[in-house]
Amino acid sequence: MRGSNALTHLVVRPIIRAFMAPVTESVFLVSYVKTYLLPDTSRQSKRKTSIKSNSINPVFNENLRYVISHSQLETRSLQVSVWHHDRFGQNRFLGEVELTFDTWELDTQIEEWYALQPKIEENIDTTMQYKGELTVVLKYIPAEKNLLLPLDQVQVSKGFLKGRKASSFSLPKGGMVELLIKGAKNLTAVKSGGTSDPFVKGYLLPDTNKSTKHKTEVQRRTVNPQWNHTFTYCGLQPGDLNNVCLELTVWDKEALASNVFLGGVRLGAGTGQSYGKDVDWMDSFGEEQRAWQRMIENPEVPQECTLLLRSSMRKCST
Repeated sequence: MRGSNALTHLVVRPIIRAFMAPVTESVFLVSYVKTYLLPDTSRQSKRKTSIKSNSINPVFNENLRYVISHSQLETRSLQVSVWHHDRFGQNRFLGEVELTFDTWELDTQIEEWYALQPKIEENIDTTMQYKGELTVVLKYIPAEKNLLLPLDQVQVSKGFLKGRKASSFSLPKGGMVELLIKGAKNLTAVKSGGTSDPFVKGYLLPDTNKSTKHKTEVQRRTVNPQWNHTFTYCGLQPGDLNNVCLELTVWDKEALASNVFLGGVRLGAGTGQSYGKDVDWMDSFGEEQRAWQRMIENPEVPQECTLLLRSSMRKCST
């Protein structure tokens, strides 16, 4: 496994050498290796070696390549399974091993042997099923810098501008969180042809009257959209940053029916509380939580992060 970019991405390149299949010496196998970058078990995550015939000790010497961000290492693992290929379509499972990344030497290639294990039925938390990834850039602008920005560089919700003349408009006191929605990849395809029409909707919680609602444009016929759209949230004092939460959800646009939920994230302190009250939406964890903290600690410095989309916006058990 080698780092293709020390700051942003990691190339996972497990070198498949050979496996001893759990069969008797008298049986010769037609075998291959299959991998998934869990928890994604979709076709996009699937990799396979070539098929090796008539051997219980096959040698593959093949590279199976994945590119993921460093921030996802703690939430992803590599499932490697070995199969007997049946030309009639009834392939037979021979064993598997699941590799986590927390002990891997990222800058070196190390050859190791692993004992194949029987298949284990997984009980996956429904909030953690793989639904794709969302890339955003966070930036906090303190109050003293916020006042120096030209008004045409600031976006606020339509509700805030309603009833105000442009000449009389001024920014609310306090700082500003600027959120750039860059894009997403590997979204669920819900339309025929394997596509979706995705857009992102955002709220700054707690929000009781939807005054902080923002939406991107709809990107048509894609599961890898690029929006490059900025949401701006004004009037935030430094003490507010540990009490608010940015909830972002991705949807498929439907013309004649309800929009389809594709996944979401929450960016915040993850303390379970907002202004002294217990709330179920203050449940940011992992990179959601770390990116928000980096934003607080480094005002005016953009913080880019790639986040795994939750498959449910119910309170996450971590």
